[in-house]
Amino acid sequence: MAAVRQSPTAIRQWLVRLGHLCFDDFLLVDPDVLASSFILHPSSLSDWSVALNNAPHVLAHFRRSESVLTPSFCNLASDFVPPLEQIRAAQSRLVHAYAYDLLRAKAPPLYDALPWHDWDFSIVAKRFRLWQTRLLLAGDGTTVTVCRCRKSAGVYVLEPCETIASYIEQKCEKERVRRLRVLHSSLTPSLPLPSDSVDLSVVGSVPLLDTGHWQMVTREMLRISRHVLLIENSPLAPPLDQSWLRDNGFVSETVEVRSLGPRPCHWKLRSDGP
Repeated sequence: MAAVRQSPTAIRQWLVRLGHLCFDDFLLVDPDVLASSFILHPSSLSDWSVALNNAPHVLAHFRRSESVLTPSFCNLASDFVPPLEQIRAAQSRLVHAYAYDLLRAKAPPLYDALPWHDWDFSIVAKRFRLWQTRLLLAGDGTTVTVCRCRKSAGVYVLEPCETIASYIEQKCEKERVRRLRVLHSSLTPSLPLPSDSVDLSVVGSVPLLDTGHWQMVTREMLRISRHVLLIENSPLAPPLDQSWLRDNGFVSETVEVRSLGPRPCHWKLRSDGP
């Protein structure tokens, strides 16, 4: 697991090898999910215009969708066909750039087994009586954490990827997780839950969110949840804005993450306690 201590580029290379990822695996990715990642990789547009010349089935996959990506992809494949070596190189760069999304769509059990998903849940169990606590889970680590909440007062899971959502439901049925509800929604500034509907929101890293989106999502978490715990467990995600967290009342600590050691986490607890 030494790969998880390396650079994000090295980690993505490891994910490609782990999942035997290839360009055709884009057929498994929901275009709406890919759209979020596409925003963070605007420079990849030139690679797409080359790579799709040799993959009409992938181009058709995007054109059939109603995703916000559809207009961008409609005319990407040009009349001029580049050399095969250039096409394959562009396809390889895209597979590596989107390795996280491809692995989630192609191999949920492998995604579930990524080491940084396993963090020390005792930091929650020591503060909260789980059988009296309603939880909301989102981000990296949810597929592992949800099974540690099997005896809670209820668990909501936010998961935009249909493949991962179905995997969580099946896993939780086998693990006998009670009172589970999977919401097929991403972390957005407008979540489908009323104010104060949960006691604790636990949000792992989300590599697709930039700093601005994180701040909007965190404000929404504070609306629907009495307490919030943010965990920076993924080595693929950029660090959170520490000054913004302090200014908004978060207290920073560390949590043990498998193969990574201590990682930052941030609590926002209401004054009336758990």
